[in-house]
Amino acid sequence: MNPFISVVITAYNRREFLKYAVKSVLNQTLDKGLYEIVVVKNFKDSEVDKLIEQNRGKVIELDVASIGVKFARGIEEAEGEIVAFLEDDDIYMPTKLVRIYDVFSNDEELIYFHHNVVAIDQNGKPIIDKLIERTNVNEFLRAESTNEKKVIFAKYGWSLGLRNSSIAVRRDFIKRFVNVIRLFPDVVDVLLYLLALSSEGAILHSPERLTLYRLSSTSASSVRFVEDPETRFRHAVKNAIRHALARHALVVTARLLDKWLARYTNYEEASIRGGVFSDWGAWLAKPLVNYIIGNRPSVKYLGTAIFGLTYLLNPTFAKRLIYYYYTKFGHISFSWS
Repeated sequence: MNPFISVVITAYNRREFLKYAVKSVLNQTLDKGLYEIVVVKNFKDSEVDKLIEQNRGKVIELDVASIGVKFARGIEEAEGEIVAFLEDDDIYMPTKLVRIYDVFSNDEELIYFHHNVVAIDQNGKPIIDKLIERTNVNEFLRAESTNEKKVIFAKYGWSLGLRNSSIAVRRDFIKRFVNVIRLFPDVVDVLLYLLALSSEGAILHSPERLTLYRLSSTSASSVRFVEDPETRFRHAVKNAIRHALARHALVVTARLLDKWLARYTNYEEASIRGGVFSDWGAWLAKPLVNYIIGNRPSVKYLGTAIFGLTYLLNPTFAKRLIYYYYTKFGHISFSWS
């Protein structure tokens, strides 16, 4: 008998948290016969590989950084009716899969499920993060018709499409878009929500906090936790480039999918408010002082100061500079089959 749920876990170059993610899935209160684990990663890990093998899971070695490519491969390998996602540094709460089983079993029209998270630090300790709390939506929401989806989207924006580890989808729905998903290097969570908004079927959000969401200096979406300003600057710009390309693809996808989505989906609104440039002013002081007093000034420090000041004066302009530079020559074509 095929499992009801497939949990797709993705990892790239980061080993230190993966075993905790895998163990959190293995320690679910749901009957193990009702779910499987599919791990997509670019490295060997004897401890993790043994855990997966002992529990009849699948390990896919794929040496690619793109989140979309890893998700697409995981969806292709999944055998469950439902596909849930988990990034390697996050952790499922013990009752999460029971909850997923219940909501999809009791709602045949449901194609997309999303829930809130608990933020944790690098050591797994729960913390209060203002950005996370602003995007946690604290009410039950269900929408099936286009008008109902419009109302929810108009009120909450992309909040119901943030954080991959908060999302589960019906496989029959999502497998039609595998070739689109693999084109996205990032913002796949927002893409999954976009696809659900534009497709027949219901979306459901629960205020339950069913995942521990790790915020650390190694998380791609948590650049604000990198202490060294020079390193933080490099990571922020790298993320901005990747996000800009993905958002450009997101805009094109929205226009192809549905006219009403195209009205709402532009670069700013498609932006994940992940704090790529957040708190820039607080740490900008160090590179500015170092440059002014001549303490081994470098081009990187000067670049940090100039770009940081640009962002402080006009955040939209700073973001659009990167967006324009990396997309003005690009053309994205889509295959839906």
